[in-house]
Amino acid sequence: MRVALIGAGQIARQHLSCLKSLTDVQVAGVCDLSPAVAESIAERYAVPAWFTDHAAMLREVKPDVVHVTTPPTSHFRLAMDALQSGAHVLVEKPATATLAELEELARYAGERQLALTEDYNYVFNHATCEIARWVESGTVGAVVHVEVLMALNLFGPGGFADPNARHPALALAGGALADFLPHLASLAHRFIGGYRRAHSIWTKRRPSILPYDEMHAVVEGERGTATLGFSSTAQPDAFWLRVFGERGQASTNLFETRLTFERLRDGPKPLQPLRNGLEEGRAVRRAAIATLMRKFKPGPGTYDGMWHLISGTYAALARKTALPVPIEDVLAVNRMVEALKPQAAAP
Repeated sequence: MRVALIGAGQIARQHLSCLKSLTDVQVAGVCDLSPAVAESIAERYAVPAWFTDHAAMLREVKPDVVHVTTPPTSHFRLAMDALQSGAHVLVEKPATATLAELEELARYAGERQLALTEDYNYVFNHATCEIARWVESGTVGAVVHVEVLMALNLFGPGGFADPNARHPALALAGGALADFLPHLASLAHRFIGGYRRAHSIWTKRRPSILPYDEMHAVVEGERGTATLGFSSTAQPDAFWLRVFGERGQASTNLFETRLTFERLRDGPKPLQPLRNGLEEGRAVRRAAIATLMRKFKPGPGTYDGMWHLISGTYAALARKTALPVPIEDVLAVNRMVEALKPQAAAP
């Protein structure tokens, strides 16, 4: 399969590293508005051609698959151009700036029998998949509630709140926080299904160019409820996923490799917290060592979910089977995202 990539920023490097590891996949072209960036990344990843005009790349390379890894407000136009060229499209989150744009892309892709999917890399992280396995095996029991909370400092130099380098995500409804909403919503959707009702609160704790720096929400889904949150001020940085079931509670920090499980155990009830605590302590120690060692090893690191998603997507395209993230899930996640946006949260 011939592949082209539009947008050669930081996240594109993860896409290219993964693609380079796949057999029967050739990255035939990369495109970026900056000639220096496009040429540099092409040289680094041994891509034979680089462009500053995506339309010219689509004409000359004729890719089977296009990865769109540009700022989110440009996704709709670039993804539509790629679909119109006859290519399948994998787009970075957020897939589009509005739900209406995504629905238009989905209709067009369906009419042309082309694949359109969005990168939900944290859904495919090892820890998330392990929790999902525990749920599906009955170990956790029926899911009652899910908690998804990202704490991430956005105020450092070069970050989303840097007034000297205005980030493109600030153009989204909700500003920089909207750039992370698909991560939160996709994890909630994985465990509670499509949303039925949602209520969110958007606030601002610190003076900055960010329109909001805190978001907290409650969602009712098909199979349970969820609380979703993003904090620019809570520290240290962490990305917590907690799944509460009828038989146990699973918890992971997706920025690390920590994964713990508290379960109902045989024996005296007063001893259960002690036994769960000892097991959790061992898991935390293992995670701390694994996180440190991972920083010195080549490979996906915290992006292991992206590598699983991309490799699974190409395997599905080759076999003409269902994608890891089918368009129905992309639309369901983005309907939840739309309900969480600040204009939808007004009383």
